[in-house]
Amino acid sequence: MNKKEIILEEKYPKKLGMGPTAKKLFQEINKESDVILNFENIEFMSRSFAQEYTFQKYNSKTNITEINMSESIKKLLSIVAEDFERSCL
Repeated sequence: MNKKEIILEEKYPKKLGMGPTAKKLFQEINKESDVILNFENIEFMSRSFAQEYTFQKYNSKTNITEINMSESIKKLLSIVAEDFERSCL
């Protein structure tokens, strides 16, 4: 089975700042069963984007592999995911 690769910098700003942008991204992701999200050259992610991304990812049936993610974005997503998991208990 082939995974579709989405290169974020080709479709979105290098600074992911708005929650609705994450919703838009997941409209594309959710059409596939397996996706590789390539974060190469993405410089910034706001907490708003991270929160919506985490919510959408949690509710998605798509298998998502994230590559080339900066350490700061990994850390933010980790913090948001931890908060999300606590709030869902």
